[in-house]
Amino acid sequence: MALNDAQIVTILDRTVAVADPILDVLAHSDPFDLKRRTHARLLDRLPLSPGNAAVAALQAADWPGTAGWDALSMNQRADWWVDRIGAVNTVAVAFPSMFGAWTRKVPIGAFLGAASQALMVLAVGREYGVVDRAEQIAMLGSVLFGREVSAACAKPAVRQEFPEDGSALAKAVLKGLWDIAWGLRSLDKALGARPQAPRLISSLMWLPLVGGPAAYLGERVALCRAVGASRQWIVDHRTAIDV
Repeated sequence: MALNDAQIVTILDRTVAVADPILDVLAHSDPFDLKRRTHARLLDRLPLSPGNAAVAALQAADWPGTAGWDALSMNQRADWWVDRIGAVNTVAVAFPSMFGAWTRKVPIGAFLGAASQALMVLAVGREYGVVDRAEQIAMLGSVLFGREVSAACAKPAVRQEFPEDGSALAKAVLKGLWDIAWGLRSLDKALGARPQAPRLISSLMWLPLVGGPAAYLGERVALCRAVGASRQWIVDHRTAIDV
């Protein structure tokens, strides 16, 4: 049975309630006080100890909060999320396809793909100033499912909270990503509307062994399409930007 707009808004609202805090954690969390050290003088950042090596790695990756991140433009910061975090997410999305056509019966990759796209669409939107939850929901509905929905009457879901501890934090983030994927399963009838891989690549996804690399390439293309659509949505909805 097709879902109505109110049901879609409820699901997407829950998605934002989990995804937004995950993005906050990735952008702002620094349990070992490493990001601050990237702003120190070069001599103090040389990788001569495990701690300094970690600082150098964060700086090389231009991680949010580092000196390298501060030097990036708005567009480069948006691209960072897709090129760094999106690339890692796509590995998890593509992995089930290694086992071939049986994954059609349990479409884990489809759910994870939708979750990855949702996370990256929100991340890019945040860099351009789309931070209001109602606008985030509208953007997700339009970009991922081709539905123009309004969250004006939605009852906001409780925002997910994450622990400060490093190991517990990693587990909580992974669980949060799975919660997004599992929540979006309710939109399985609409998942076909999200940006997809080219048809030729999609046909290779169901072959054993070949399916994994093909799925990775296909999901990367699909993710770039979703991000491109989100940027166009922002251009078309400038009032959604919080200035």
